[in-house]
Amino acid sequence: MITLRQLLKRYMSVQSSIKSLVLGSFFLQLLNASFNLILNIYLRKNNYSDATIADFTSYRFISILLFSIPFGLIIKGKRLKPFFITGSLIVPLSGAAMLLAANAQMPALIRVCFFAGSIGFMLVHVTALPFILRHSDEETLSESIALNFVVWSLASIVSGFMINLLFNLAGRFPGLAGVGEYEILMLVVLLSALSIPVFFRIRESAPEAGDKTSVFVHLRSYNWGRIFRGLIPMFIISVGAGLTIPFMNLYFHSIFALDSDRFAVMGSVAAVLVFLGGMLTPVLRRKLGYGGSIAITQFTAIFFLVFLASTEMYSEYGFALWFAAGAFIVRQPLMNMASPITSELVMKYVGPQNRELISAIESGLWNASWFVSAKIFQFLRASDLAYYKIFLITAVLYSVGTASYLFLVRDYKRQMEKTPDTKIPPAQPEAEEI
Repeated sequence: MITLRQLLKRYMSVQSSIKSLVLGSFFLQLLNASFNLILNIYLRKNNYSDATIADFTSYRFISILLFSIPFGLIIKGKRLKPFFITGSLIVPLSGAAMLLAANAQMPALIRVCFFAGSIGFMLVHVTALPFILRHSDEETLSESIALNFVVWSLASIVSGFMINLLFNLAGRFPGLAGVGEYEILMLVVLLSALSIPVFFRIRESAPEAGDKTSVFVHLRSYNWGRIFRGLIPMFIISVGAGLTIPFMNLYFHSIFALDSDRFAVMGSVAAVLVFLGGMLTPVLRRKLGYGGSIAITQFTAIFFLVFLASTEMYSEYGFALWFAAGAFIVRQPLMNMASPITSELVMKYVGPQNRELISAIESGLWNASWFVSAKIFQFLRASDLAYYKIFLITAVLYSVGTASYLFLVRDYKRQMEKTPDTKIPPAQPEAEEI
């Protein structure tokens, strides 16, 4: 059994450039997490309907759908640090413009800002995993990938408690009486800009010479069979996730009249568990293997999602909110714990020559499915379909997706029996800062 000291030692041995990537991503994710927690509520208070908010949300996914796959082709064999820096410039600027547009009742500009901001996140998100795979070794790969995933939950913890604190201060001090969602989110925009100097600190090793060959000329070199097989489970799960995750705050606001401050705290409590669970995923993966760790976490999370959905049917009782909040808080870490594990599985399954491309395709498909899901949610809510029925659709899709991952584990084991030497190459030495 691994001790806490051994676990921390593993994380401390992660390459310094990967740590800088994670820290810069943390500041950007503060904005992402804060917007996910209370932006929809702020938009509703500005007289935008659920259907209109869903329409705005869909524009987060269109840009990545259009550009992520070409971007994945371009970055193969390229230095990735410039893309991190460019993304860290775009995200705060688009976030500030979005808040100003919402305050000025300019829906067209809100859509543009959602579109531009998602491009900024794409530049960081798509390049992060290939960067980690270039600079990590087999001993710390699981920890490096886990750090990349838990940064979102850590940002959710900080932003949620910060939002609640600022709301409480605004209620106690007359000088802060005017502080609301707009002012808090604008503060978070400023904090997200701290990612810029952090990304400048990254030291990046030069890509291997062979990686610089034009991928547009050598599309046949990709193993498309493995790529598509690795994408199927993620696509199924992402469609279901898009029906619920972006709109969970609307569910609690509509069914239980939960306002921004209380939902932010609930999201932060869940994020604490997500963070702790994410840090333990390397231990879970090594102890239970890919199949066991994926099955246990995902099917248990699906149970709590169904339980959460059921609370709408007896929401008039006081205990229903406690049941819903408990199910939400427990479900979050369970569902998210599998993400680093499935990512490592897929990256190993497709092999080194396919990693940049599948990272880009995953991002594109995830956002394409969330765009479709946002439009479906928009239609279903406009048709007054109950939230719990939408959540049950998600539970079915999650179940199918999880089963697909288990079949992928079986295929990967067969692949390893035939080619047992398929491993992550050792980390390259860190070069001078560029």
